[in-house]
Amino acid sequence: MLAKTSPPILTSADLKANLSDIQDNIVAPILMRYGRHVFLKFTDGTKARAWLREMFNRVNARSEEHGTRFTVNIGFTYEGLKVLGLSQRSLDTFPQAFQMGIRARASLVGDVGPNSPQFWEGGLGTADIHAMAYFRTDSEEGREEATDMMRAVMDATGGVEDRFVQDTTALANENGIGSEGEHFGFADPISQPPIEGADAPHYPGDGVLEPDGTWRPLKPGEFLLGYEDESGPNNVPRPEPFELRVNGTFMVFRKLYQDVAAFRRYLAKAAKGLYDTDDPYHQDLVAAKMMGRWRSGCPLDLSPEADDPEIASDPMRRNDFSYAGDDQGHRCPLGSHLRRVNPRETPLKRATTVRRHRLIRRGVEYGPRLPEGVLEDDGVDRGLVQLLIQADIERQFEFIQKEWIAGGEFIGLDRDERDPIAGVGGTGSQMMVPGAKRPFLFDLPNFVTVKGGEYLFVPGVNALKGIIEQKF
Repeated sequence: MLAKTSPPILTSADLKANLSDIQDNIVAPILMRYGRHVFLKFTDGTKARAWLREMFNRVNARSEEHGTRFTVNIGFTYEGLKVLGLSQRSLDTFPQAFQMGIRARASLVGDVGPNSPQFWEGGLGTADIHAMAYFRTDSEEGREEATDMMRAVMDATGGVEDRFVQDTTALANENGIGSEGEHFGFADPISQPPIEGADAPHYPGDGVLEPDGTWRPLKPGEFLLGYEDESGPNNVPRPEPFELRVNGTFMVFRKLYQDVAAFRRYLAKAAKGLYDTDDPYHQDLVAAKMMGRWRSGCPLDLSPEADDPEIASDPMRRNDFSYAGDDQGHRCPLGSHLRRVNPRETPLKRATTVRRHRLIRRGVEYGPRLPEGVLEDDGVDRGLVQLLIQADIERQFEFIQKEWIAGGEFIGLDRDERDPIAGVGGTGSQMMVPGAKRPFLFDLPNFVTVKGGEYLFVPGVNALKGIIEQKF
């Protein structure tokens, strides 16, 4: 009798040969400014597979049609995979968090109060959402062309209906790089965790700090299924079989509304409370203390007293820091947003390996910018669509939300400390700002509100073909 062999665990050396099998926007961002995220319901599994069969050749193709260029990518919810006919044997091997879905996990990750799923848009998080098809394109016309193409296929095959559409337009230069920043005015993106073996460029501070002071990329298995991760070669193989998971990933979609007017008003109030003055410099300083960087992108850890545009504009310097020697948060508050989501070398009260809790962020803004100086909300929906990429939703996204954003004890702060940017504020919430004349902010408003979310499995290209052909 032949012994059963274990499936392979791929390494970074295998990644380069497999890049074409990974859907776009995972290993490297798609630098096209306009996006559309269409959430779909499959009403008939056979017809939905026929729709996918027609869409398949457009995935990663960046095809040009009628003078416009766009790319198509697709991810599925657990309920969607069920309707498509994935075998129960394979369905049962998906992680529990993915099987339950984001709505069932909401209270665990702090989506309560104004962030509760009962207020979410478009049925997001419900069993009616089976897939997300998302486009990236160079123009508004391209976005419409891609949508018309997809809906023509839907009309031809039947079995697929759209439930919710979310557009995005990067507040950036035409090349798609976030040089104009997100709606609160901070430069974004500044850094991403690099993947060992990938072609994407990376810079000091992006990855894992080594004892000799250099920074290395993370193992590909932190973000891609089927590969060695930071725990070594014996990571948990899921989902099964290997051909289904390899080169796939899990994506968390989040629509985050940003109350820009409230944020601007609060900076004046907080500057007065912390420093006895609400002049422009101290308002900018409060914003930097809350975020962990000046709006230019210059980190507080490298320039705590004043913005330094030279550091901000230098990719070799602007992320090359570790918080070493700032255990009390005098340079950068321990509870600032960026220090929470990546504590780097900060000593933690709850021991954890920071490199096991990294996320790739493919965030894009939606809605128009609120004009400078406006302090009252204009009623326009604006904010950020997050596409968060990881191999393990529970260990990465959910851990960060539950342990690092929701409170402060993990880093030695009071339990009432909240992430001042992304946390749920309200009565009793606070933030410590060492060095200020009165070093506490109290009763922080909710500047960011969750408007919807989904947990998605984004298969590799060959696995997508296998799902269509019912091989799994």
